[in-house]
Amino acid sequence: MQKTVYVLGAGFSMEYGAPSQSKLLEAIFELKNIKFQGGKEIVKEWVRELEDFMEDGLKVLANERKHYSLEDIYTPIDKSIIESISFRQYTPQQLFNLRDIINRLVIVALRSEIEKNPDRKKTIDKFARYVVENCKQQIEDEKLDTVSIITTNWDTILDNNIYRIINSDEIPEGHKFSGVLDYCCYISSLDENDNKIKPGMYALGKGRYNVKLLKLHGSLNWLQCPKCSRLFVKLYTNYLGGYVTPKKYCRHCEKNFGTKNDDTNKLFTNIITPTFLKNLNNVQNKLVWQNAAIELSEASKVVFIGYSLPQADFEFKQVLSRMIRSNAEIEVFLVDQDNPTNFSGDAKYNTAGYRFQNFFSGRNPRIEYGGVKQFLKELS
Repeated sequence: MQKTVYVLGAGFSMEYGAPSQSKLLEAIFELKNIKFQGGKEIVKEWVRELEDFMEDGLKVLANERKHYSLEDIYTPIDKSIIESISFRQYTPQQLFNLRDIINRLVIVALRSEIEKNPDRKKTIDKFARYVVENCKQQIEDEKLDTVSIITTNWDTILDNNIYRIINSDEIPEGHKFSGVLDYCCYISSLDENDNKIKPGMYALGKGRYNVKLLKLHGSLNWLQCPKCSRLFVKLYTNYLGGYVTPKKYCRHCEKNFGTKNDDTNKLFTNIITPTFLKNLNNVQNKLVWQNAAIELSEASKVVFIGYSLPQADFEFKQVLSRMIRSNAEIEVFLVDQDNPTNFSGDAKYNTAGYRFQNFFSGRNPRIEYGGVKQFLKELS
C-alpha cells in the first residue's frame, strides 16, 4: 500500500494570510487598535501585561517592542519555569500565567491577521478536500490508510476546513458523526454534548473514518487540564468566542474530585513555544510525536510544503532522519527566495533549498520553488 505523509510548515500558513513569526509580535501590539466583538478589554489588559514584562523584565524600550524577537520573550520565561526559578520580580507561577497570556495573544493575533485575507483561505480548500476524500476509503476498508498530515503550525484554518468538509456529509443512520478530525492524541470535546469531536480509533471502531492531522507544536484550539492532562478541543469559527475568556475548567475533574471552579483543574493553552528549549514532555504532545514517527515510518512518499527545515527544529530533524524509509520518495515545495542558485558564496548554504539538498542528499529529493500554489496545481 502506498502512503503519503504531508509535512507543513510556516510557509503553508502564510499562503492564507498568517503572519510570519517575525511579524507576529507586531500583530499582537496592533490588537489594542482593532475592534472586535467580545473580550476587547481583556485583550487590551493582556497586551499591557506583555508590555510591562518587556519594559520591566526584559528592559526593552517602547519603540523597539515590535521588532523584538518572540523567541527572546519565550526563552527566559520557559527556562525559568523549567528550573523553577524567578525571573527578576516574577515568580515561576507568575511566569507560567504570563506565558499562558502570551499564548492567548498569539491565538487572537493570528486569527485577526488571517481574517484580513478571507479569500486566501479558499486556496487550502482543494488540499483539505483531497485529503478527506482519500481518508473516506477507510469506510470500505479500514486498512486503506493512505494519507496523513504532520504540521509545525499552531493555526486552525486547515483544521476548520477539514472539519467542515467532513461534516458536510450526511450522518449515516445509526451513527452520530460521518468521520472525525484525528489529532492522534487523547482528546475530549470542550462542549460536553458535541459528538463530532472523537478520537480517531473510536471512529474506526464505529466503521467510519479519521483524517489524521498531527500538530507537533500544539494547537490554538487545544486546552489542557493540569490535573488529569486531558486535552479539550473545539473547532471554533471565531477564536474570540472560546479563548479570550480565560477561565474554563475540566468537567471530568470537577465530577471526579467534587471541585467547582478550582484552579487545580483550570484549563491552559497547549502551545510549544518558539525557543531552543522546547519542552516535549507533556504526555499529549509525546503521543503526537510518537504517532508522527509512526506515520513517517509507513510513508512511501513524504511531501514537505512550506517547511524550511530550520536548525531550531533539531528534535523533528532527528525524527525525520530516524524514521523515514531509505527508499521513500522526498518532494519539497519552497518559494523562490529559498533557492540556493539565487545566491553566491556562503549565502547559498543558508537557504532552505540547500538544507534539504544536504539533509536528503542520498535520497535524490525533488525540490520545487513554486511554493504552495505549485503544489496545489499538481495535486490530483
